[in-house]
Amino acid sequence: MKCISKRIAIVFFLLSLNLMAQETFPTSWEGNYKGELQIYGVDSVKMKVVMKLDILQKTDSIYQWKITYDYKGKEDIRDYELVLIDKSKGIYKIDEKNTIVIDSYYRIGIFTSFFEVMDSFIISTYTKNREGIIFEIIATAGKNPSITGNSKFKEETIPEVKSYLVNGRQQAILKREH
Repeated sequence: MKCISKRIAIVFFLLSLNLMAQETFPTSWEGNYKGELQIYGVDSVKMKVVMKLDILQKTDSIYQWKITYDYKGKEDIRDYELVLIDKSKGIYKIDEKNTIVIDSYYRIGIFTSFFEVMDSFIISTYTKNREGIIFEIIATAGKNPSITGNSKFKEETIPEVKSYLVNGRQQAILKREH
């Protein structure tokens, strides 16, 4: 009985932490961040770009989510908006203000988007830590997946599984600017 009580207490503790985290995002993330975006090849960094992320509350449900890439002195500014849809469920949208609006989700300290563009699947994550935010992109080729499964194995029916070639990876460690 004690073991079950401890497990229940742990579950409630973890749920309360998740609820507190839901309440603080994106407010606790507000600020200006800067770092170096590294675009990876097979076993090395192919390109480095200065990246900035500015998060600023505009209204109760809209935040500025401004990304600036600076490559050799040429800035590419993406002045997006983070739109609150349902905070209790961690549902947001990134409005690129050009007819593109991407569904996004906040779970356990990680802000994630998953979308398809031009025959590629993209997973984008922002993870907050004490020093700042870690930004990561994983891209896959959306065409010609490797298909396995969809058969019987011993007594088990195996579902079809499609796997995709990962053809891009990027990461930036963004530090809060003072």
